[in-house]
Amino acid sequence: MTPIHTLNARGNVFLEVMQETLNISSKNMRNEIKCLHAEVISVLKQKGIDYNKLRAGLVPSTDKHEAAFIFDSTLIKSFTYGREVMLKILPKLEQKSVQSVLCGDLLGDDQTAIEKILRDSLVIANNFVFRHSTLLYAVYVNNLTERSLTDIHQFLKDSDAYVGYIPTTNQTLAKSYVSLYLVNVFLKVEKTILLGHEDDRPNEDNCNLSLYPFEEMGFKVVSLKSYLFDMFLSYKIERPVFKPFEADTKMAINSISDVVDKIYDFSVEIEDAKHKYILENKIGSMTLAGLHEIDKASLEEIIRLKLSNSYMYNLKHLHEHNAMLFNIIIEIENSERYAVRLLAALEYKPILKVLRLVTLY
Repeated sequence: MTPIHTLNARGNVFLEVMQETLNISSKNMRNEIKCLHAEVISVLKQKGIDYNKLRAGLVPSTDKHEAAFIFDSTLIKSFTYGREVMLKILPKLEQKSVQSVLCGDLLGDDQTAIEKILRDSLVIANNFVFRHSTLLYAVYVNNLTERSLTDIHQFLKDSDAYVGYIPTTNQTLAKSYVSLYLVNVFLKVEKTILLGHEDDRPNEDNCNLSLYPFEEMGFKVVSLKSYLFDMFLSYKIERPVFKPFEADTKMAINSISDVVDKIYDFSVEIEDAKHKYILENKIGSMTLAGLHEIDKASLEEIIRLKLSNSYMYNLKHLHEHNAMLFNIIIEIENSERYAVRLLAALEYKPILKVLRLVTLY
């Protein structure tokens, strides 16, 4: 099985509605997900794109940055302000990178709370007067190097409409807020733009339904049916698992197992040899996180408590070993109140209601 980089049932209800409407069993649902994923891989291959090379733009990273660049739409002299913003940002992204780009106005009812979130989190570029969040437009980019993030911020400062950026590498209230309202627009694969088109249009077509002039900026446009793009090629901004979106975790588990259970009720198991290996061979990251002297039981509990603060990715079923695996990002605040991000690979063992730690670094 080719690993599923990410499965989006959080911003896309297709799988959930299909299962409930047709009363599909977990076993058959897993087959449906496998077939849909295989279709995506096949379509991309026909268009000259290797699905395996998209991983960096579809999963969270422990050593790259994410940011939401914020603009005051009232200071852009165009009704299509999103187009004007993209004309500035897209050429500044590293040419050889794979990155997801999400966009949208900052919505929400509690304007007082939203203003506080922005004031507390924004790295300000230009002074602005907060009037209403819906007047602010955000472009979210993942897989940024520190240099690229700095260069984009410095470049955009010359634009009066640019307010600043929200650092979203680590988990914050601001990151959770923007995750609720921004939508995936495209995946930049070096000099190719990958996006969705109408579901009744054949996958063989390539078309740009957005307002963004990708071709004019020197990019090749590749597209496929939107429901496939939304499910398997859309980046999910990390945030705690909110109750209305628990189906996302359920579908992720169902993609690798016929037995679907609530992982938050599972215990985490670290074998003695594994615990020793991590402390001896991953000492750098463990020390940075302040976990270098932690006992096995305490580390198991920390991982268990962190399960609901992220989402599952790199989903795979190793048939030769009958092992069902997934990754999550665990964020630890060390003694210096600095957030350290660790990748945890876990094996899903539903019969025992155990998640076995495979690696942590």
